Amino acid sequence: MKKSGKALGALALSATLAMGCAVPAFAADEYGTDIGIYSDHTENLKQNDSVYTDVKIATMITNINVAVPLDVTIVADSAGTSVLHPSAGLKNYTNGAFDPAATTGYRIENYSSYPVAIKNIQVTDSSSGEWAVVASLNADNNTHTGTIGDLELTLEPSEAQSGMSGSNKTQWNEGNKGTGGALNLATALDASIDPSWIVERKVSDDEPSIMGLLLSGRNSILRNVNEGSILLGDASNPQDPDPVLADNAFRITYTVGAAKTGV
Repeated sequence: MKKSGKALGALALSATLAMGCAVPAFAADEYGTDIGIYSDHTENLKQNDSVYTDVKIATMITNINVAVPLDVTIVADSAGTSVLHPSAGLKNYTNGAFDPAATTGYRIENYSSYPVAIKNIQVTDSSSGEWAVVASLNADNNTHTGTIGDLELTLEPSEAQSGMSGSNKTQWNEGNKGTGGALNLATALDASIDPSWIVERKVSDDEPSIMGLLLSGRNSILRNVNEGSILLGDASNPQDPDPVLADNAFRITYTVGAAKTGV
């Protein structure tokens, strides 16, 4: 199949910092006059005795900068079998230099100066109800939920990959720096699931770190089709239709935040 467009959309994101006290209104240089608890002024200090102030730091997260593909297409076989899916994200290098135009596959790109955690994932079925994300397909492999087909799918971060040619990189993928693994998408239907995934901080201002994603699984035997979404050709040589006509099946929403890790 020819490569689909890789238009990436920067996510408009906001993060709320959870604190154990009331959150002040922040100004440019100061945020209030109620400093907190003072030491007991009745202490009898002697010459050269010491007093101290513990300085604590809270943080505001205002510059998370990540990108994901706006659209990802998988291909369902009418006979009911494993779906064809995009490869996991992989950066490519030319003569050892990062080539952004040659980055391939499904991925999350982190352009932030710190690691980014995928805090939550939520899956929302299309309002059309034509396709249904299910925890598992029925034993008969027939469609029982959607009007076209049922989908048993897993979303999983790929392992870190590297390739070297002499002293030069040829391919690279920083992988998942968190502790989470594969997620059955049905568990995230209209719910927020923390997958425990972390994307490493950017390599440089010109090169993001990426976490490759594998969206794989099976579809049931189809009982209906939308003609415009049908691929011509065969499995070994499919011919893309107008990508606008592919069915809207479901949406994956990622909630992100800054992460504290050793990476």
